[in-house]
Amino acid sequence: MQALSHELHSSKLEYLGVVPAIRSWCREFGERQKTEIDFKDDVSHPVPLEIGLCLFRILQEALHNAIKYSGVKRIEVEVVERSNEVHVKIKDSGRGFDIEAIKRGSGLGLTSMQERVKLVNGAINIESKPMAGTTIHITVPLRSEG
Repeated sequence: MQALSHELHSSKLEYLGVVPAIRSWCREFGERQKTEIDFKDDVSHPVPLEIGLCLFRILQEALHNAIKYSGVKRIEVEVVERSNEVHVKIKDSGRGFDIEAIKRGSGLGLTSMQERVKLVNGAINIESKPMAGTTIHITVPLRSEG
């Protein structure tokens, strides 16, 4: 039940801050799934809660998909700050997939990720090929211009 509540809304985002909460969730998720989540971060400024929640939800979707489809027991997650942007990379070396075939299908995962990142003026790039793993890059500006 506690794991489910963390899936739905992580109060840790508010109490710990975005990056520590994501680190904590990755550790707990890896333990539950018996998967190594190699988490690295280099963020010097606080990430606004709205951006953090977006990144947290995309990360949840991406890691669930990696566990379900990739066939690997190790996933890399990196959160770094560069040039007033936060960059998130989620990478596995698993089965991969045909992105165009997935887009033509009925799954909502990729669409949901794209819609979420648009809400915070960010961009998402998904690279995947069958039998060559998947890498998801997310870039979100930390401060709005203007």
